Amino acid sequence: MSVDTKAAKADRSLQNRAVLGVLLMILGLALYPLSDAFIKHLMGTYSVPQATFLRAVTRLAPLMITVFFHGGIRKVLSTNHPKRHLVRLAVNLAYTLCFMWAMSLGTLTKVYTISYTSPFFMIVLSALILKENISRAKWIAVAIGMVGVIIAMRPGANILEIAGILVLCGAFLGSLNKILMRRLAETEHSLAIAIYPNLVMMIAMAPFLIFSWKSMPLEHWGLFAIVGVITAAGQYCIAQSLRYAQASTLAPIDYSTFFWVVALDQFWWHKSPDAFTLIGAAVIVSSNLYILYRTRREEAAKKAALATEKVSG
Repeated sequence: MSVDTKAAKADRSLQNRAVLGVLLMILGLALYPLSDAFIKHLMGTYSVPQATFLRAVTRLAPLMITVFFHGGIRKVLSTNHPKRHLVRLAVNLAYTLCFMWAMSLGTLTKVYTISYTSPFFMIVLSALILKENISRAKWIAVAIGMVGVIIAMRPGANILEIAGILVLCGAFLGSLNKILMRRLAETEHSLAIAIYPNLVMMIAMAPFLIFSWKSMPLEHWGLFAIVGVITAAGQYCIAQSLRYAQASTLAPIDYSTFFWVVALDQFWWHKSPDAFTLIGAAVIVSSNLYILYRTRREEAAKKAALATEKVSG
């Protein structure tokens, strides 16, 4: 077999792996809105604390099973940075509650649209906390994206406005949570980073259940169990997709969730997005994609500069 033939087969193999990665990412991102739709449906009957508690329980179960394949509880959950965990867990708790209450008030489409502001907050926090140098073009994209948020929120829309504010707070806290997770990931087990938030969520919600717990029929226990399975499957698909395709290839696919939430709102609750939400979503997503484009260009320029330095050196 010639060298050219071997190279062509290798290229096809890499391309097929990338396609598989993209398909897995699309599937994983479709499962997350589906699990949120189940939770939103159940919150029509049960309080936010009860739904949040049971959501944490169903997410925790598959994670705890996985622990035993990674050396056991002591190995996975031990830490030398309890203070870092506590700060991150407090932020994660507030972030989760913001989104849970927002989902109980607004449509999935509205919640997901405004949650796309997370990259904007990541840029702001990266500049303030990580002291990263942010280009003027990115700051302009952030400003334009926030205009899209104003359009999507449509100030004066009463209950939707409250949901929008909650999502904005959640997006900010979610971005801060990601930065804190990055620091923890340097020293902590990835399973510990996933398990601790669910444990804290259960502990934090437990006192509220004394006054708000509502008995559930067997089928609703089944629905909460389905949420856990769907979420675990979504996490697995996304994790596997990153094995087959580069993160830069998969990043734009994040916004495929918009089509799923629109479909779920339409077929589950018979609610269609209004023009303000669609226009706002288009502006926000376009700004995010431009930021991604600028990031890739800046990274390519840095690599080229380093390569030039090595050659000249």
